[in-house]
Amino acid sequence: MLTVAAALTALVSVFAMAAPAAQATETTREATTSRDDVHAMAWTPVISPFYTDREKRFPHVDTDGRNLLIDLCPSGRLCVAAGEGNGLHTVYYLYYCTERSLTNFIGDGSAKNAQTGSARALLLNQNRVIQVALDPDPDPVRIDWDPIYYIDPC
Repeated sequence: MLTVAAALTALVSVFAMAAPAAQATETTREATTSRDDVHAMAWTPVISPFYTDREKRFPHVDTDGRNLLIDLCPSGRLCVAAGEGNGLHTVYYLYYCTERSLTNFIGDGSAKNAQTGSARALLLNQNRVIQVALDPDPDPVRIDWDPIYYIDPC
């Protein structure tokens, strides 16, 4: 009986020493999972149709890069930026006057209408009702993309 009690005491001691190591391993896994979840939550803002012959797309740019690309929006273009959910942004330089559908344009972004003359860009909701009309302007504006489903550059 004394031998069984000694064996149980030794076994409990081993488990007590192993438990903190197992807990530390679990914490490390949770931290890794959290980082992976951030990357899994990222999305890609898409404009369709997109014409690659005269339009440009700049994916995965940081905030400073986004601001620079929007500020440098070429004359004759509508430039829009949307977040990717991971701190990065996608910027589009649009040229053609065709209504486009937007996918994963979520939260705040920006736009600059650098078109010439009176070419007004229209941002439309899911019922194609105008939510924002952008006249040509040398300054970018903040856009809430959540109610916007379509864009007509001019």
